Amino acid sequence: MGMGKVRRAKIVATLGPSSNTVEMIEKLIMAGVNVTRVNMSHGTHESHAQLISNIRQASKNIGREVAILIDLQGPKIRTDKLPNGLQLENGQTWVIGPSSKQADYPEYKDCYIPTIYEKLVDDCHDGARILFDDGKLIAKAITRDRDVYKIEVLVGGELKSNKGINLPDCEVSAPAFTDKDEADLMFALKHNIDYIALSFVRKKEDIISVKALLHKLKVRVPIISKIEKPQALDNIEEILDVTDVIMVARGDMGVEVGNHLVPSIQKELIQKCNDRMIPVITATQMLESMTDAPTPTRAEASDVANAIWDGTDAVMLSGESASGAYPVEAVQMMNDIIYEAEKTPKERPLLRNIDLSSVNSSVMVAASMIAEKVEAKRILAVTEGGNSCRKVSMFRPQTPVAGVTHNLRTARRICLYWGVYPYLVDEEVQDTGSYVKYIVSHAKEKMGLYNGDKIVVTLGDGKIFSKGYSNSVKVEIIKEARHHEEAGEETFEVGEDKKKRILLDHNICSTCQNCVSICPHEIWVADKKTKLTKLNQDQIKHCTLDYECIRVCPTGAIEIIDKS
Repeated sequence: MGMGKVRRAKIVATLGPSSNTVEMIEKLIMAGVNVTRVNMSHGTHESHAQLISNIRQASKNIGREVAILIDLQGPKIRTDKLPNGLQLENGQTWVIGPSSKQADYPEYKDCYIPTIYEKLVDDCHDGARILFDDGKLIAKAITRDRDVYKIEVLVGGELKSNKGINLPDCEVSAPAFTDKDEADLMFALKHNIDYIALSFVRKKEDIISVKALLHKLKVRVPIISKIEKPQALDNIEEILDVTDVIMVARGDMGVEVGNHLVPSIQKELIQKCNDRMIPVITATQMLESMTDAPTPTRAEASDVANAIWDGTDAVMLSGESASGAYPVEAVQMMNDIIYEAEKTPKERPLLRNIDLSSVNSSVMVAASMIAEKVEAKRILAVTEGGNSCRKVSMFRPQTPVAGVTHNLRTARRICLYWGVYPYLVDEEVQDTGSYVKYIVSHAKEKMGLYNGDKIVVTLGDGKIFSKGYSNSVKVEIIKEARHHEEAGEETFEVGEDKKKRILLDHNICSTCQNCVSICPHEIWVADKKTKLTKLNQDQIKHCTLDYECIRVCPTGAIEIIDKS
């Protein structure tokens, strides 16, 4: 994490046929991917295991952590196999029912739409809309005939195998967590993934049941609740009470509630998440045209930018990176759009929206403010489980944040948090003094820190890694010399009686050149080549001992002391 171009919002990229090799994943990470998404709706456990292995190998090869998000399929309702497809015409009457019942209705053999969902007819009611293939085809339920429903086609078209079916007007009884999802979850836990996304969440119990299973298994994996059903919008407050992350899944949401409502729903959901300090991902068709084209439309670029301005923590690529012709270009484009959008200042969350009764929250807010006041180069949020990083992230600090941890799983999960980048350290570094020295000697190049730079450190109980919460803030100055060959002190006698000595400590000099600017006698000079500040021996005799150079030195590198 250098000091150059720092992007705050994160990029989630779905991996698939276009992006499943180690080489391609390396390119995606270098282009800006922070979180990789594995979609369990496609592929086998064998292919997913290989993909996860490739992600970890690519991350290791380039020395940059990324998180893995497993997206469970959920109770997806689809058409069954239709070898030749069906041509639905406006005004026609068809019947829809479970594939298992098709043979029982020979009278409907030429107009039967089979579905894999056994309870569709039970969940449906007269007058309810039935949408096929992401809403491309629309029908209305007319009347039930035993195990099937007669429907009238309102918007026709060709209906093919395995196309999605939406019932926006019905209470679907299928559980959000299916038997397939449970098998996929067990697979994911075996491979130590970092996030689990639940599809078609409708109420808080959908999340609680999965968390109960994880608790029983004695594992802790953050749950991402995908908001895409009208029922989820009705129950959003209770869902926010129990979820770890929200995904604004605009695809099925648009089908269920109408695309015209999606922008306002997106904005409202993001605001609620910001207020609750819950990370939020905005997803679906963000750069859809880049599936086939090397550049996006202006509308798509604006869509990504508007999500950033709304306050999203992350934006997601789906088909663009999974099966598109330009996966790397799509990530690079998203990276560039985010960076430019973030140049437009956004109001940070109001303090009244942050629970300052929490010690951890108060400390992280204070750290953000202090870092800005002292112009710190980094906030180093030392963390065991990532909670401190999540809290400081939600305050949207102007100062870049390094989530410092010895826990590899925590480092990976931090990858989703706005403005926070993980920094993995050795576990044996346990006290503050050793920690700062460690950062200086091992992380200067990675973080772009130089002698004289200020950093703000947050930790718990004065220890580097303590379970619980951060309760202290510490401002440190990097004190390692930038130019090792010049390191050390310069000392000269000053004053008429030579009873004073003036010292310049290059180990902590920030080369700000304040002393050069303020001294009228050119006692201080800046080396033209190295920019290092030096004492001018020829002019030292003119020193008036007014101590102005000490007053303007921000690091205490200058001292005037008694010769004795």
